[in-house]
Amino acid sequence: MDLRAENINWNCPAGRQLDRLASLLPKQPRLNITVFGSAPLQLFLNPDFLSQDIDLYAPEENWDYLTEFVESKNLGKEKAKFYIQVCDPRAFRSAVDWPSRAVEVERHGHLFRFVHPWDVLVSKLQRLEEKDLEAFKLVVAKTGHPTEEEFTRHLQKAVDLYRPKFDEETVRGDMMLNTRELWKILWNKEIDVRDAIIRPALARAVHDYAPPDPNLKTRLANLKLPKKK
Repeated sequence: MDLRAENINWNCPAGRQLDRLASLLPKQPRLNITVFGSAPLQLFLNPDFLSQDIDLYAPEENWDYLTEFVESKNLGKEKAKFYIQVCDPRAFRSAVDWPSRAVEVERHGHLFRFVHPWDVLVSKLQRLEEKDLEAFKLVVAKTGHPTEEEFTRHLQKAVDLYRPKFDEETVRGDMMLNTRELWKILWNKEIDVRDAIIRPALARAVHDYAPPDPNLKTRLANLKLPKKK
């Protein structure tokens, strides 16, 4: 999928609201804003693919500032019909290399970074409600991708999402169960998540990061350093 900044539809609801935000923001501080959730799908693929809000975040040091600014301009929840939700930067989780696929564009002096549709889908797989399934169907219908093989490889880059959650962590959904359910719906087949996704990803990690030299401590202890002059 070839996504470029010039293909962004700024006339769709999400585009107009983001453009309004960018135009209202003071030039300083210059913000780096990441847009995820359904908004990138609307901006790139279908202007009629709507949700109630636009999910975005700024770096930690600008989070309070952006949150307060959105509220002050009546762009937040309960103040705008199609509102902006300023999220914690940790709210978006996807494939480990998702930033390399994101589309970046300057708007009124601020940098907007739009998450690639495939990485949006990975984040939606963690919940997989009906509207999330509609997102999968939209991306595949509009682009013909990802195929089963492509998305299997893509999920291998998100293998950490399959790890057990902390007891204190809010559980959004069961990734193992959701992945199996997705395969039945999209490709009408079963998938062994451990064999197809988890084990290949871990095997590649072992290959890329060879185990440490067991004799390293001994060799360092016997290393003779040059004497100080």
